[in-house]
Amino acid sequence: MKNINVKISINFVLPIIGSKFDFKFKPQMRIIFLFAALLTSAPSFSQCLTTFQDINNFVYVFDAGESKYIENLPLRSFKIGRSGIMAYLGQNNRLKVYYKGKTYPVNDNNPDYYVTDNWMLYNNFNLIKVLYENEFKALETFFRPGEDSLYYSDSLIVWTNVLNELNIFYDGKTQLLERVEIQRAKISDNMFAYVDRNNTFKVFYHGQIQTLETYEPNNFLLNRDMLMYTDWYGNLKYFQNGQVYETNVVVPYEYWTGEGFGAYISQLKNLVVFYKGEETVLMNDRPLDMTIKENMLVYTDRGKNFWCWYRGKKYWLERYIPLTYEVDNDIVVYQDLDGRLKAFYFGEQMQVSDQIVKKYYLYNESVTYSIQPYQTKVWCNKKTYTFE
Repeated sequence: MKNINVKISINFVLPIIGSKFDFKFKPQMRIIFLFAALLTSAPSFSQCLTTFQDINNFVYVFDAGESKYIENLPLRSFKIGRSGIMAYLGQNNRLKVYYKGKTYPVNDNNPDYYVTDNWMLYNNFNLIKVLYENEFKALETFFRPGEDSLYYSDSLIVWTNVLNELNIFYDGKTQLLERVEIQRAKISDNMFAYVDRNNTFKVFYHGQIQTLETYEPNNFLLNRDMLMYTDWYGNLKYFQNGQVYETNVVVPYEYWTGEGFGAYISQLKNLVVFYKGEETVLMNDRPLDMTIKENMLVYTDRGKNFWCWYRGKKYWLERYIPLTYEVDNDIVVYQDLDGRLKAFYFGEQMQVSDQIVKKYYLYNESVTYSIQPYQTKVWCNKKTYTFE
């Protein structure tokens, strides 16, 4: 599909300072605020959110085809979610949030902050609150800071308090999982797997706790709707959509999980994918290179062919290995041998730029790049926008 070039002039207008936060936010110190935007539905354009700088290093947000000024100095860091939220630290180390065309001050203390597809979190000592349905909801007043005390994903928040109690926030409610400290744990978009004090292997999924094994597996990996682990006999097992699948596959050399699928290198060095209860051999050899990100499995073979497995189908993208490539949920962006940008986007191959590009960046579904100095191009939803 041919790109649509839209040339837009940047309007140098400063935002109004001190505007009220729609969510009734009041900055506080010594607090973990967990910003949640649990969206029942989100327009696709909410994923067309990125940031760029102009010739004067003023910072802008590209949001749904428009540019909006946010800062007059480069950002120290920023993180973008798929729900239209961007959190960032300015040069003064103050944490701010951009959402729906407005910028809101959050914290002045240079906190640690995190952004997932639906949540925005920041860590500032031992009180936990969550922004849920446009108001703050207290989750914990005795949070225990530590390396393994807080887990978060797109729909789950899990934490340990000073009493070593393990709690989870899901679907607007807080639930006690364990009254004593656990041993190991991992989290995915909608699943929390852990080993309790008695070495019992459990999983929290769709609001319920389920015991998978009465022993601790050697290793386990998880993603949305998918959990892979090795059983007592050294065989591979799957837990998918609430159901356990047993196999006689000996523990693979390597294995990975994506959204709703698992992949591994077999004893015969074949690349195998497990999807909807079935295993499929993608290639009878070990790939030269492979990347798994959400729905995507991208790899190259020894014949220097570039492949993609996406939602149960295998796609042959190119007869060469791209110069570089980047992967996100439903998109692969890569440079051909001449340096031009191409994409595999929701199952469709297309051109991003028919001119040579040296550097590019992928944020969710937005691709930013420059062809000439002091110009920024943003490609999203099959359209190209030019800012200069």
